[in-house]
Amino acid sequence: QPRYGKEAKFAVEAEAKLPTTMWEKEKAWALEVGLQGADSLRDKSIPTFSRGELPHFAGINTFLKAPYLEDVRECGRYDVAVLGAPLDSGTTYRPGTRFGPQGIRRISALYGSYSFELGVDLRESITIADLGDIFTIPANIEKSFDQISKAVSHV
Repeated sequence: QPRYGKEAKFAVEAEAKLPTTMWEKEKAWALEVGLQGADSLRDKSIPTFSRGELPHFAGINTFLKAPYLEDVRECGRYDVAVLGAPLDSGTTYRPGTRFGPQGIRRISALYGSYSFELGVDLRESITIADLGDIFTIPANIEKSFDQISKAVSHV
């Protein structure tokens, strides 16, 4: 049996106790809608098309690879709803913040839902949805603010 430091021991023990309900559902769904993997693959849990969280570097980028919620009227069913506000109309010297939501989603795809330090898997603990970006109007900052206010109020 390997010897671990205090923090590592906590992480290993916490991970061993985690439920895998959502992970198993995602794997089954990925195989159903992403087609069974190539015949040459020994691991039959790998689909042909990337669906869900894995591999982290592939697929459609949502925040932490959370499901994209097409119908925003359903956001109340989730514990956490993530949305983007791509707007930099009022910026004078440093434009580019409109690309922030895309950048955050892209970088978050490199991370899994499990925190070794806390011994928590977000996928098993809470429900997260990515609502996409708010439709902002680049030429009209006031109307964009109205759009952002309405979206945040809805969520």
